[in-house]
Amino acid sequence: MTVGSYIPPHFRQDDPEVLAETVARHPFAAVTLCDGEGQMLAVHLPFLRFGDPRDPAGWRFESHLARANPVAEALAGGAEAAAILIFTGPDAYVNPRWYVDARDTSVPTWNYQAVHVRGTVRLAGEGEPGWLDRHLHDLIDTHQARIGADPFDWAHLPETQIERMQSAIVGIELLPERIEGIEKLGQNKSVADRDGVIDGLRRRGDAECDAMADLMRSRET
Repeated sequence: MTVGSYIPPHFRQDDPEVLAETVARHPFAAVTLCDGEGQMLAVHLPFLRFGDPRDPAGWRFESHLARANPVAEALAGGAEAAAILIFTGPDAYVNPRWYVDARDTSVPTWNYQAVHVRGTVRLAGEGEPGWLDRHLHDLIDTHQARIGADPFDWAHLPETQIERMQSAIVGIELLPERIEGIEKLGQNKSVADRDGVIDGLRRRGDAECDAMADLMRSRET
């Protein structure tokens, strides 16, 4: 039986391009799965998403982790496991005193953004010469492009060091079966209340609150 996330309809985000953008902006995901002995395992990894942003049915996610990690051990020998990737965007505590219309009848809450990707995870690249090298270059190039300056290239490293480091890691791949987006941004509140929350977040003066304020403002129609 496939169990989904609890998402009230007004907080559900189904636009595939928005989901793809969220994953691209926040690629560091928590991965959870159950090994063959019934133990729950978790690891945090940076993921790359492949496929047309408009067609989630064709998406594929890949990352890498230490061979010594219990997750890698659980997937050894061609084993597969049901898993969930959890990508989280900005989040912020909401003070009900920031509301205008519902100031005296509301309680504190938390606004947040997340994408849940359920599917089958397995080791990737085993026995495929060049897979890990290609994956690592793709991952580095993707995030170096976000920095823009002072690019990194491992060409200056000794070949023995590169081989030693790559031998200690292994690739993983997840093929999604269900993708769910959550954006709890006060959609159930009035425009005045949402504006009040945005102003309150701005006054906090920290990057996470600013990111949430920006996200709330971007979703206004």
